[in-house]
Amino acid sequence: MATADLNKLQQLLKSAEDNELVLNQVRKSMDKVRTALDELNALLAPDYTPERKERKPRAASTNGTGARRGRPRKDQSAA
Repeated sequence: MATADLNKLQQLLKSAEDNELVLNQVRKSMDKVRTALDELNALLAPDYTPERKERKPRAASTNGTGARRGRPRKDQSAA
């Protein structure tokens, strides 16, 4: 009888540990969801104005031909 009670107690402790891990994962996920909702709320605010991203001008090519970057064509005569 005592061994059955000890087994039951061990199962309860194991399930409590598992539940604690799940609760911690849920808390972390809720923090991420809360952050995402705050960002969305800021985007949907009536006074929100998007910031323009400044683009850097393209650097001049090093070979002087103005060729595009990337893989060269297989057939050079088709260029």
